[in-house]
Amino acid sequence: MATRKGTKELLRALLIFIAIESPPWGVSPCHAAEVGFEPKSTPTKAEWQHFHKMSDAQLAKLWSYQTGRGHKSLSDWSWQWRMGWLQRCVTQSLGVICQPILLTGLKDDAMVVRAEAATRIGDRFAGKSSPTMIDAMTAAYKDPRNTRNGSPLFVCDRILEALRKIGGKRASSVAARLAKAYPETKEYWAKINRH
Repeated sequence: MATRKGTKELLRALLIFIAIESPPWGVSPCHAAEVGFEPKSTPTKAEWQHFHKMSDAQLAKLWSYQTGRGHKSLSDWSWQWRMGWLQRCVTQSLGVICQPILLTGLKDDAMVVRAEAATRIGDRFAGKSSPTMIDAMTAAYKDPRNTRNGSPLFVCDRILEALRKIGGKRASSVAARLAKAYPETKEYWAKINRH
């Protein structure tokens, strides 16, 4: 039974690869439903591995294809796929699709997705002093879902770390002001600035 399942996953991954590599997207008879790839479903191990091996050009085609199928936002994907997209949105060559993905991730219902978005924004915009990202991080920090019983959750630390990476006087002053809201984040901000 395990062999049959492994073979099925391998075949599914192969069909996904063929679908992604087969241009043009608009006329390809092989679409996601036929190969078993469904953005709202949990990815299989083979799908996950293949996704992380795809080139930026293949990812852009995949996003475009799925957008055409009605999956127009990151929120249209399962939380595991949302994490995968955020992890892949660190390279600059995916700029057109990644900024909306990252910004949507900051507002996600799942806290782990919001935290991942903050981390990836910090990595992607490191040293850029991006006003757009500083404003987005400020709004995310103030999101009431990032606290529980008056205490900040780990996503707040991720946001402060991202602001430190984004850099510049404005990001630093915004982060220092935000960190003062809670003793835990004030201490965390002081700690990451000692290094």
